[in-house]
Amino acid sequence: MRRIAPALVGVAIALTSVGLAAPAQARTVACTKLSNGVLCTQLANIDPLDRAQVSNSYEKTGGSTITARFGHYNRGGTWWDQGAFTQSAGTTRYFTWPMSSYADCSAVVGFMDSGGRRYEVPPVSLC
Repeated sequence: MRRIAPALVGVAIALTSVGLAAPAQARTVACTKLSNGVLCTQLANIDPLDRAQVSNSYEKTGGSTITARFGHYNRGGTWWDQGAFTQSAGTTRYFTWPMSSYADCSAVVGFMDSGGRRYEVPPVSLC
C-alpha cells in the first residue's frame, strides 16, 4: 500500500470537492517487454522550453544475435537511427536523437525494426 503525504491528501480532497480532477502526470518513459529483452523509449534532458531528446534502448536478455534499427515517430514524421546494428544476448544498445520541441504535447512512439517485424513502445509525451 502506497502512503500519500498529508499535504497532498488535502490538495486531492480540495480538488475532488470542487469537481476538478488532479492533472495527469506525463509519461516520459515507456517500455515493452519482448520475448528476448526489453525495448524502451524516453524523452530525456527536458529543458524549460519543452525541448527534449528522444532515446531508444534495447536490453537483449536472450536468444540469437539480431540485426535491428531504432526509430521513432510522431505527427511530424518518422526518424531513424544511423543504420542497422547487430546485437547479441547480454548487451544493451542505445540511440539518442538531438533536441526537438515537444511543446505541442505530440505523442512520440519509439520502435525497433528487426527480422521483418516492428516492435513498438507505448507513446511518451511531455503533457
